[in-house]
Amino acid sequence: MVSKVLIIVLNWNGYSDTTECVKSLQEITYPEYEILLVDNGSTDGSEKILREKFPKLSLIQTGENLGYAQGNNIGIQYALDKGAEYIVLINNDTIVDPEFVTELVQVAVKDPLIGILSSKIYFYKNPNVLWFAGATFNLKTGWSKHKGYNERDTGQHDEIKEIDRACGCAMMVSKKVCKAVGLMNPDYFCYGEEVDWSIRAKKAGFKVAFVPKSKVWHKVSGSTGGAKSGNYIYYALRNTLKCLNDNEPYKYKMQNLIREVFVIVLFVGSLFTLKIPKTIGIKKIYQGASDYYLCRFGKQISQNDHRF
Repeated sequence: MVSKVLIIVLNWNGYSDTTECVKSLQEITYPEYEILLVDNGSTDGSEKILREKFPKLSLIQTGENLGYAQGNNIGIQYALDKGAEYIVLINNDTIVDPEFVTELVQVAVKDPLIGILSSKIYFYKNPNVLWFAGATFNLKTGWSKHKGYNERDTGQHDEIKEIDRACGCAMMVSKKVCKAVGLMNPDYFCYGEEVDWSIRAKKAGFKVAFVPKSKVWHKVSGSTGGAKSGNYIYYALRNTLKCLNDNEPYKYKMQNLIREVFVIVLFVGSLFTLKIPKTIGIKKIYQGASDYYLCRFGKQISQNDHRF
């Protein structure tokens, strides 16, 4: 019996990228799948355009920008209600290989303990250069790193393996994980939610795996500049601190404070390698740390420019 897969494409003011993504998804070889479009309160006419371009696809309108986590959660709940065994989350600024889903499902079916799976992801503009081939995440420092980043793919990352965390750009999650640990935490809004989800899944006894034969090409945060963006710095710092506190708190407050200061210092140091004005970077670090300590999560206050 073929497992039912539901693929969620979350759109926010990006109908052009979404159109290219959906067209590539319509070419996949997996026999039992459905594509769901979720529009996160777009203001550029995306909903109307996407309904006209893809009249046979289901489209949910959230009514406002709920962020990556909650926007996808709405789609995930729809998928569960429709009886999907696996749910694929794919960024709208990607295109996929025709075997993309087939390879993920084959690995998942062989080992039911594998609850979250991530694809091999390349740069869209450099189609043989890797962006993601697994990732590390240190629960003591919050430091995370993509394996294979900026390497030309010569087969050096062709092994199915367990990884510390999934990549929200292209990942598949099983119904069992959703039932056991719940959906993504909407407090993250964007960035870090897949890390938190991966950790919670692991704590529940599931594995997180990298599947190299499942291939995706990513435009890499074309709408916000990715790591070059002040928004990225804000959410990445705030959410890293939250993720560590949620999942690996120390017994004593002073230990947690020392770790938090260390993480903040790491982010300040990262500004020297990012192409972002230092004054903007420092401001966003201050805002991210302040909101963390004030327990202000979700969408950043007075900030309208997000990727979702």
